[in-house]
Amino acid sequence: MRQAVLSLLFLIQGVSSQWFNCPENWVLFETHCYQFNVYPYRNYVDAKAACGANGAQLLSVNTLPEHNFIGQWLLNNDVSAYRWFTSGVVYDMANYDVRWEGDGTKEYLGHSLWVNEDEMNKPGRQVVYTYGVYAYLLGRDTSSAMNPFICEISQEESYKVVQDERDYTYGFNTTDSEKVPQGPRFLIQPRSIVVVGKAIAATFECVAYGNPQPDYRITKIANNGSVYDVSSATDYRYTLTNGKLSIQSPDEIYDAGTYYCTAENQIGTVRSDYLSMRFGSLGEFSNVDRAPVTAYAFQFAVIDCLPPTYTPAVSYQWYKDDKQFVRPDLHSYIFISRNGKLYFSEVSTADRGNYRCIVKLTSNNGAAIGTDQPPSRTSLPTLLDVQNAVATVWGPEISNEFISVHPRTPQKGQRVYLECLAFGTMPITYSWSRHGLPMSPRASFTDHNRVLIIEDVRIEDGGTYICHASRYTTARTQKNVTLFIETKPYFSYPLKSQHVDIGSKLTWRCEATAMPEPVYEWYKDGVRLVIIPGKISIVRNVLTIQNLDISDNGMYQCSAENIYGKSFTEGQLRVLAFPPSFVKEPLIDVMFGVVGGNITYPCNPEAAPTPTYTWLKNNMELNLNPGDTTSRIRMLQNGNLLILNINPGDVAYYTCRAENQFGRSSSTGQLQIADKVVIGLPPVNVQVKVNQTAFLRCQASYNSLQDVIYTWLFDDEIIDINKNVYYKQGVSQTLTGLFVTAAQFKHSGKYTCRAQTTKEHTEAWAFLTVLGPPSEPAGVYAIQSSIGTSSLRLSWTVGASNGENILFHTVEALPVMLNEWYTAVDHVSDVSSIVPGLDNKKRVVEVHGLNPGCGYRFRVYSTNSFGVGPRSRQSDAYTTRYGPPTHPPTHVGGGYGSVGDLTITWMPLEDYQLGGPGIGYHVYYRRNLTDTWTNKVQLTGNVGKYVTQVGAYNYYLLYDVMIQPYNDLGQGPNSSVSTIYSAEEIPSISITNVQAYPYNATALMVTWDPVPDTREVMKGKLLGYQVNYWERFTEDPIMNSISWRGQMSSGLVIGLLPDTWYTVNLQALNMAGMSQISETDFQLTLKMAPRMYPTEIHVGSHGSQSVFVTWRGVTTGIEEEPIQGYLLRYWFDGDDIRTASDVRVGKQDQAVIYGIQKNYLYCLRVLGFSTGGDGTMSELVYFTLGGRIAAVDQSLTEVKATASHLTVCHYTILSLCIIQAILRLTYQ
Repeated sequence: MRQAVLSLLFLIQGVSSQWFNCPENWVLFETHCYQFNVYPYRNYVDAKAACGANGAQLLSVNTLPEHNFIGQWLLNNDVSAYRWFTSGVVYDMANYDVRWEGDGTKEYLGHSLWVNEDEMNKPGRQVVYTYGVYAYLLGRDTSSAMNPFICEISQEESYKVVQDERDYTYGFNTTDSEKVPQGPRFLIQPRSIVVVGKAIAATFECVAYGNPQPDYRITKIANNGSVYDVSSATDYRYTLTNGKLSIQSPDEIYDAGTYYCTAENQIGTVRSDYLSMRFGSLGEFSNVDRAPVTAYAFQFAVIDCLPPTYTPAVSYQWYKDDKQFVRPDLHSYIFISRNGKLYFSEVSTADRGNYRCIVKLTSNNGAAIGTDQPPSRTSLPTLLDVQNAVATVWGPEISNEFISVHPRTPQKGQRVYLECLAFGTMPITYSWSRHGLPMSPRASFTDHNRVLIIEDVRIEDGGTYICHASRYTTARTQKNVTLFIETKPYFSYPLKSQHVDIGSKLTWRCEATAMPEPVYEWYKDGVRLVIIPGKISIVRNVLTIQNLDISDNGMYQCSAENIYGKSFTEGQLRVLAFPPSFVKEPLIDVMFGVVGGNITYPCNPEAAPTPTYTWLKNNMELNLNPGDTTSRIRMLQNGNLLILNINPGDVAYYTCRAENQFGRSSSTGQLQIADKVVIGLPPVNVQVKVNQTAFLRCQASYNSLQDVIYTWLFDDEIIDINKNVYYKQGVSQTLTGLFVTAAQFKHSGKYTCRAQTTKEHTEAWAFLTVLGPPSEPAGVYAIQSSIGTSSLRLSWTVGASNGENILFHTVEALPVMLNEWYTAVDHVSDVSSIVPGLDNKKRVVEVHGLNPGCGYRFRVYSTNSFGVGPRSRQSDAYTTRYGPPTHPPTHVGGGYGSVGDLTITWMPLEDYQLGGPGIGYHVYYRRNLTDTWTNKVQLTGNVGKYVTQVGAYNYYLLYDVMIQPYNDLGQGPNSSVSTIYSAEEIPSISITNVQAYPYNATALMVTWDPVPDTREVMKGKLLGYQVNYWERFTEDPIMNSISWRGQMSSGLVIGLLPDTWYTVNLQALNMAGMSQISETDFQLTLKMAPRMYPTEIHVGSHGSQSVFVTWRGVTTGIEEEPIQGYLLRYWFDGDDIRTASDVRVGKQDQAVIYGIQKNYLYCLRVLGFSTGGDGTMSELVYFTLGGRIAAVDQSLTEVKATASHLTVCHYTILSLCIIQAILRLTYQ
């Protein structure tokens, strides 16, 4: 239904321009319209977007009269004293830098418009109107607060709000939107892909709706910047089918990059969001032996995984002593963090053993694809050596590494993990809270409550989270973390299609939510728009087009981009130019009025531009003037005819004639007299989109001496207007009726208007239909007879289509053992899921790819051209039939052990992968590069290791290994073939030419001839070298050793005594052990480094970036090497000394340090050095660019950012200046 527009038509140079009164529920002041939105409350971002959805913006106050108008309206109407959002943002209150984001101007009205100093200095940057003592004035609030808000739009452009009722059928002789042309709109955007294994294929899909159905193209932006379309014509591996691109055998060299879809029909062209295709990589663990971790019983312990390099992410698992996986779910004192580390809150001697870390390549909250065997690596063992100790009761103490957040920078839509771990005597229990706010409804807890999970995290989930750890009621502690959510841009309100008059002006705003802030661009039919003076202007997220004509028709898109990606929203622009037409809404054939009553005869033709109106009575012009407010018979500004105090002479045929520059049309109806109250203008059927406002008209004609009360019924039940916030009686375009605000699907139904006087009443009714995405499906169940080992048939009842046909359904499955939903059937068309002969509401689809013997729950959601509907309730659990395993083992490897061993390891299948009882494995192995599997061993049980003897002479040879699972139902798939080495032999080589040289007082440099790293020489693979050393002339000396990994010819032995003779020899290492001992050498370490430290250190200003340093030097004794010079070691205060810089000088007592920054505090130590090494460092000295300061009281300084940029209080600076002056006088 078209809602009439209040207008005056001006013709300027043959082009029509329009001025409108404000839309219904908007208030006019001077040349702007204002809307005061109380319900629903919104945060600042959503309020701004809600205004933008109507082409308006949040309030900007530019004049004192405008401020007074806003304040007075609120004083008269806001009895609850709300806080009202405006577009004002505080940038710097101290300098009074407050700006209106709505129109980009600065707030210059002055201090007096603020409530008080407290309001001016409140937290939060958003400017609000709030009630003071006597009036509404300005205050501050946070952007996350939920408040009413004020929208503003110029009177010239207010037609955009009124024309919200114009849709794709406006100007066509049909009300069925599926029968008129529509440009393409994306219903499903493509998702980024991470290829994490040797994938058979990579697939992504975009789905668009349009009439006619759009065609698709896929465009790639390669990593080198080149842009081109991809299809089977460019690469035989590509297959494009209706927006779905499949890439066979994806390869990083050819396929990595950024992609986007283009959908096109005869109306226009749109681009999809960008997606990235990345390829995961996983390096190798270091082959350096891992240092043991020593811990005392009843204390805590931490083992670091030290993972190899990887992209994009890995998951972690640990196993102990090559025979059992670490199970934190069974042992509450053990915790595996997503940082890879293995934690023990309280360790015991039973935990002693060798621990290996397993990493498996995964995607990071993305759509991972690949085989069932993504790359994985296993570390060398780390020995946890637990020493006996006396039991004590201590803790709980939350570790310094917790609370940890994963991923480190969470983004909207990801699954976020908050981890908390306390050390101390068990048992320790955990709980979580959120400061000042309830916990997110998508939050859950796992791993003994140590992990808080937030599914599909949103920006509003940010805040401070608190972990509480306690032991019984006697000991407790807590720690908090502030969670910040960043996001790729997304549009809460998509761009609205515009159906506007030729010659008019269009201002289009889009508003994206993004962290960090986005950069905006505008496109028409897939091509970026540029500014054309006098025609097109673009200011950030605002597009303005002047003097619209037919050539401006097309599909327009606004894009928002930040570091996380680029998103689009699209809308169609239809520039309309056609003569008036009464086809859809002719005048009512017969209207009844009561003598002495009033009646409104509506005239609502479709026309573009808006026509002028003429009314005729029995074919004679009435010569009415629009907007007349005094005559008994008058024409309203919107073209409707109003007759007051009806008399019998008004009975006649009335004709409304509408005319614009493209033509003329008319419609005629008859007015008759009734002898009782009548509803002259009854409600008509109305359609409204979900969350928008519908208006149901109802106007009675009755004698002016009587009073009429209107009552509304919904599905024959009286509506309590005062208690139901969705309903409001009022006037729209001079017609009385019922507003249904923020309409929901539950509001669809029959509405009855009852007009009642003291003597009689009459009724009329119509139906309201709320349009939107499909309602949730119901009754999801699996057909029992169809359940197989890996598939079943799922049935459900479709929900209401809500105005548009359902296009397709999506089925999600939840494995009971995993408790994580995944898409089981994607985008199955509604037509293909209909089974002939069944209830036409029933749908059935085949679900494949299930695990045998595993329980599943299912849920379904549907999609139409309005969008994606809600998910159904989950089904009951259904268990597939037992069958052979469908998953191959992963992490197949091995290769260590005793001489003659071939050790084969793999990751046993998870419980949900077993398929049935009687699990076991077939182990195949053969010499590398042979064609047949000559050896096969059958193992029973869900084991993960097999060791066989291949003979000592077969040391360090390559073998191919493969594992196949089986159970009582049959054999499963083979794993991929892995190549491993048999165990190594102890090397028999002896290292030659071993020589030692003095390095300093506590170190020797040892050199040797490297050994050939060949199988024949090393009996395996060279791991490195070990130097053995001891004091030469000491009886019964202590033998020491130090080792290095890799091939090398020298190494530094440290930790020695000064001026002492040492004996050294060398051995080569492989996995089996150490070689024979080499020849020996003897060497004397140097004498000690300077033991005295420089004193009397003074720092003075030298230049714009330098300081001058003096000191008193040191002397050396007979046990020390002669001094060679001095080192000046300086660093930022607050940083670690290991970040220090050195200035090296000779035997002198002064030096200049360059590169000193202004307003920073530095630390300085001076030391002497010799061939014996670095000497003792001087006392700590603080200085700035101005010179040395005597002392620093850290309690009187404020550290800014992450550097040592200090703002020192005035008293401290004054004191330091006095002390420095005294010191200078003392040394003069």
